[in-house]
Amino acid sequence: MSTDLEEIKNRLNIVDVLGEYIRLEKTGASWRANCPFHNEKSPSFMVSEDKQIWHCFGCQKGGDIFGFVMEIEGLEFREALKLLAEKAGVEITKMNPKQTEQKNRTLEILEMATKFYQAHLLQTASGKKILAYLQERGINEESIKNFRLGYAPNGWSNILQFLMKKGYTAAEIAKTGLLVEKNKADATATGHASQTTNYYDRFRDRIIFPIADANSKIVGYSARVAPGGDETQAKYINSPETEVYHKSKILYGIHQAKTEIRQADWVLLVEGNMDVIASHQAGLKNTVAVSGTALTPEHLGIIKRYTNNIKMCFDMDSAGELATKKSIKLCFEKEINVAVVQLSSGKDAADMVRKDPALLLEAVVGAKGAMEYFFQNIFTKYNKENVEDEKKITQELLEMVGYLANNVEKNHWLKKIASELNISDSILTDMLKKTSLRDRVGQTSLDTSREEKVFAPSGKLETLVKDLIGLMLVYPDVWKVVVEKKDRTYLPPNSLLISMLQRGAEFNFSFDELTRKIDSPAEKAQAEKIYFAMRYRVGLDNSLEEIVLENPSMEAQSRLREIKYEVNKSSLDKISKDLDAAKKIKDEVAMNFLKEEYLKINSEQSLLNKELN
Repeated sequence: MSTDLEEIKNRLNIVDVLGEYIRLEKTGASWRANCPFHNEKSPSFMVSEDKQIWHCFGCQKGGDIFGFVMEIEGLEFREALKLLAEKAGVEITKMNPKQTEQKNRTLEILEMATKFYQAHLLQTASGKKILAYLQERGINEESIKNFRLGYAPNGWSNILQFLMKKGYTAAEIAKTGLLVEKNKADATATGHASQTTNYYDRFRDRIIFPIADANSKIVGYSARVAPGGDETQAKYINSPETEVYHKSKILYGIHQAKTEIRQADWVLLVEGNMDVIASHQAGLKNTVAVSGTALTPEHLGIIKRYTNNIKMCFDMDSAGELATKKSIKLCFEKEINVAVVQLSSGKDAADMVRKDPALLLEAVVGAKGAMEYFFQNIFTKYNKENVEDEKKITQELLEMVGYLANNVEKNHWLKKIASELNISDSILTDMLKKTSLRDRVGQTSLDTSREEKVFAPSGKLETLVKDLIGLMLVYPDVWKVVVEKKDRTYLPPNSLLISMLQRGAEFNFSFDELTRKIDSPAEKAQAEKIYFAMRYRVGLDNSLEEIVLENPSMEAQSRLREIKYEVNKSSLDKISKDLDAAKKIKDEVAMNFLKEEYLKINSEQSLLNKELN
C-alpha cells in the first residue's frame, strides 16, 4: 500500500490536483488561494510545491493531496485513494485482501437481498397488493424497476434463511444491517428461541427502497410500513450505519440523478424517497433526497461535485419549514446558491405529482432565492408597524443574514431590511455582530464540535512542545541534538514527539522520510501542520514567506528550558497540594519528603529562570 501511495504522489503534482478545485496563485516559491474550507476575504491557504503539502493559516487545516481530496469531496480514504490512483494511472495492487473481500461480500449480500425483495414485490400474491398501492400513489412500472423497489414479506427469518441457503453466514448477513440481534425478550416474541441463529429480519412486511451510492452499488435500505400493516411501528425504518452505509454521506437517487445534475447545473433536493421517484417521473431527473437524516456538510460535499445550485423542496408542514431553514443556513455557510420551491397544493412533491405533474414543474421554475423567500414570508407573518413585531422581524432576518458567507450578498440584504423597516444600516450591522457573536458563544458552550476543540487555543506547555517539534522537523541537526540528550524524562508524552525521539535515526532525521514512513495518519497530519507553521508565515503583503532562524539550535535549547520550567511549575503545584494534605493527617514522613522535593525543584527553577532571562 505504501508503495502505491508513493507512486501516486510521484506521478501527481499537488499544484495540478488542487488547481482542479481552487484557483491557485503563484507567490514566491509557493502558491496561495482563498481557503475552500472556511470563508475569508484574503487568501491564507498556502501550498508548498517543494514539500507537496498544503496548509491554511486561517482554519489551521492542512495535509497532502489525499487529505485535501478527502476533505473537499467528502470521501473516505479508500475512495480518495481510488480517485487519485485513476488520475495518476496507478493500479492499486496491495489492498488489504481480507478487508476488500469482506466489503465485497457485504455488497454481494445486499445485491442478493435486493433481488429477493424485488421478486417478492413482482412475483407474489402479497407483493401484488403492494404494487396496487404504489400505482395508486402514482408510481409507474418503469420507476419501480428503475429504483429497484421491493417488498419484505412478513415473518421473522425470510431474508435470513434465503441468504444462508446462498452460502452466507448469519454473522456476515448481520454486518449488512439486514438483521437484528436477539435478546431474551426478542427470542420469546419471535418464537425462534430454539433456533441456532441469534438474529431475526430487520425488515418485515415493508415496502423496500434500496439506497445506492453514486456508483450504483446498493449500500442500505429505507423501508416503509406496508398499507394495512402494523401502524404502531415507525412509518419508515432505515438500515443502521455499516461499513458501506453512512447516512450522512448518502443521497437517495444520486446514481440516477448525477448526470442530469451536471447537465442542468442544479439539483432539486426533496425530503423523501417517494418525492424523488415522483419528481423523476415528472421529468425532473436531477432530483435527490437526504437519506433518513438532516442535510449534512457531507451531503453538500457530494452535491458540489456536480453543481453549486440547489432548489429545495421540503414538506410544507412545520417540520418541513424547520428543516428548510436549517438546511439553508448550511448552504449559506458553504456559499451554495439555494432557492426554495413553494408547493401550491398537496403536502409534498409526491402528492403534487400525483395530482398534476405540471404543477410541480411550475413550482420549481418559480423557485425563489432563499433570502427573498424568508424576506417575503416574514412580512406576511408579522406587522412591521407594531414595535414588538418589528423586533421579531429584525431578529429573524438578521439570524439568516448572519449565515451568508458572501459579503456583497450580506450587505445587499442589510440595506433591504434597513429600507423596509426605516432603520439605519449601522444599527443593523451592530446588531448583526452581536447576534453572530451570541450564536457562536451559545453553540460553543452547548455543543463544542470536534473541530472547534481541535482548534481551541493551546496551553503554554502544548505550544512550547509544538515549537520544539517544529524546530526538529525543519532542522535535522536540532532533531539529532534532542535525540542525543540523556535527560529527556521531563518531556510531555506527545505521541508525535515520542515517535520522533524513538525513530529519528530510522527517519534519517528528515521530515520527508517521516511523512513517508510514519505509521499513524494522525501523527503524519500533525507533523505536516507543525512543519508548515514553523517553516512559513504570511507576510504583510499576504505573500508566503519562508522563516529563517539564525540559530535554530539556540532556539531549541530555549524551548527545552521553557518546557522544563513549565513542567516543574506543575510539579510544584502538585507538591503544595500534597503537602497540605499530609499536614492535615500529620504524616511527618510524607511532609519531610515533600519538603525536600519542593526545595530541590524550586532550586532548579531558580537556575532555569536565570538562564531564560
